Amino acid sequence: MMHKLTFVIFLIIFTSCNISTKTKRINRNLIDNKNISLLNIDEDNKVLIRKDYYGTYSFTSWNAYNVANTQVHQVENLDYNSSVQRIENLKKNISKLSSTIPDWLETNKVLKEIEDVKEEYATLLKEKDKTTQDIRENWEDLSEEFDDLRQELSETIKDYRTE
Repeated sequence: MMHKLTFVIFLIIFTSCNISTKTKRINRNLIDNKNISLLNIDEDNKVLIRKDYYGTYSFTSWNAYNVANTQVHQVENLDYNSSVQRIENLKKNISKLSSTIPDWLETNKVLKEIEDVKEEYATLLKEKDKTTQDIRENWEDLSEEFDDLRQELSETIKDYRTE
């Protein structure tokens, strides 16, 4: 009977040490990974964010931004050569940027940048049937506004950094 009790105590201690070690390893991996950040939003709320393939932030709770961001990056990589269909595909996500933004990112500056992106997108959409040169210029203007939004989001994120 004593052996069983000793064995059970040993298993409990071993298991709790293993869980603690695993948690420490996960936390260390988060700290060592430059593409993942843990942010303190408030006392009880921490958010994990990551950098995407393009080196810009991606947010688990803001899919409209993530999709629009990726689509704008893709067009930038194509040197602004894009189809009318690609322009129209952005509509859903651009229109949802301000209504789906996580509360902790919702600052006046970020909201202003979102409005600027929406304005440039509206111009691009309105002039989608113009010359290729006009469309490229409008894409470049949209891209610049989206860069401004990315920059403002990066500045907002700096306020929450825990490292």
